[in-house]
Amino acid sequence: MDEFQEKLGYFFRDRGLLKTALCHASYAHENGLPESNERLEFLGDSVLGMVVAHILYEARPDATEGELSHYRVEFVCRDALVRWAESLGLARVLLKGRSLKTHTPPSLFADAMEAVLGAVYLDGGYDAAVRTIRRYLFGSRTALLDSRELDAKSRLQTLLQAEDMGLPQYEALSVTGPSHSPWFSVQVRVAGKTWNGEGTSRKTAELAAAAAALKDWEPRGPEEEKEA
Repeated sequence: MDEFQEKLGYFFRDRGLLKTALCHASYAHENGLPESNERLEFLGDSVLGMVVAHILYEARPDATEGELSHYRVEFVCRDALVRWAESLGLARVLLKGRSLKTHTPPSLFADAMEAVLGAVYLDGGYDAAVRTIRRYLFGSRTALLDSRELDAKSRLQTLLQAEDMGLPQYEALSVTGPSHSPWFSVQVRVAGKTWNGEGTSRKTAELAAAAAALKDWEPRGPEEEKEA
């Protein structure tokens, strides 16, 4: 249980809630327990959808409603939850009946993850649920939201979201050149440090500044390390 909670990124004050979240109905029935994880699953499904929508709204400020809906579906679908459950080792702590010992349908792991999130919400409140789900979305190199698919500004914001460090602050430093061909200089501030970028529009200058910041913030792959 301790290893599971460490990987989850949340330690329960009421461990009974966690045990209930990991108790499938088949186990509860066989052992005469008054409650399984079904009610927590119901709650966790709503918590997950709300928090993912909240995080995506902040992390993807340029995304349309349709794009946000697409991302949300990717992160709350059964397959995504099963992968999360696997990364946490949920199969080792899930309480299930004898009939499920030889084969456990993947849907049970997805349901249990929703139940765990419902338990996190009850035990620690909305902020705890946000921190836990943010860790799920952004907190590892195998994160479901592949930051390499985002532009530099979105990648930088994603990394800061994962560390609870707030939002990057962009400031226009200067605009030079003729009106028909201006040249923008922008600065981005992150945790007391600044990086500059330039371009033919404010947006391209901000992207350049974010890219400069990412060189210090994003982990490099093996080939990049070798070249360095």
